[in-house]
Amino acid sequence: MSLYLTDLGRGVNIYQDTDGYGFTQDSVLLANLAAITPKDDVLDLGCGSGVLGFIALTKKHAKSVIGVELQPALADMCKKSVELNDLQDRFQILTGDVKDYKKLLKHGSFSKVLCNPPYFKQTEATDERSIARQEGAASLDDFVKAAGFALKYGGELWTEIKVDRLSSLFGALGANRLEPKLMWLVYPKPSLDVDTVVVKAKKGGKVGLETKTLYVMDDGGNYTDAFNELYR
Repeated sequence: MSLYLTDLGRGVNIYQDTDGYGFTQDSVLLANLAAITPKDDVLDLGCGSGVLGFIALTKKHAKSVIGVELQPALADMCKKSVELNDLQDRFQILTGDVKDYKKLLKHGSFSKVLCNPPYFKQTEATDERSIARQEGAASLDDFVKAAGFALKYGGELWTEIKVDRLSSLFGALGANRLEPKLMWLVYPKPSLDVDTVVVKAKKGGKVGLETKTLYVMDDGGNYTDAFNELYR
């Protein structure tokens, strides 16, 4: 593992692996869209480098974050970033399988869950990047089950998924008493189809879904004002 530092702004730097896993624009987008407040205890399922948790803590001022990560090397890398930024009292990393959520987590103890689950069905994968992006040890259903277990009644799951897996996500949410309340349709450009969706689901929420649209770039290849404002 060859590590380098990435500047997240606000004096926060986190480690990434030159040859392995690195967080993507999708993760940063999810973290910025999620409605996190200073009262929130946040859980990040499959935390990787911890980018979701770091943004939740340092930009949204969350009360605390716990990250769960399957791959020991990534978990250790994230712990190094926590120590580098002196956030040990607010950011805890647990090394373990999301499927073991009942052993790892306390039932109903989080007000917000962030999750950027594997986008793709499993193929034969052994490298960090592929394991993080494909269903292997844990499926999309497993991530949603863990979120439903960990959330307080009225708590929110914020997650991002490829649009072609939206029906699978909604099925898993319904099976775990998580009601979709808000969905961002994320277009790379106005001339292209929807690529990903960011969904807010509320534990025990009433039926009623609001949709919003976000264009990342205009057709000239320039980031839109709405996108830049999120990253500000």
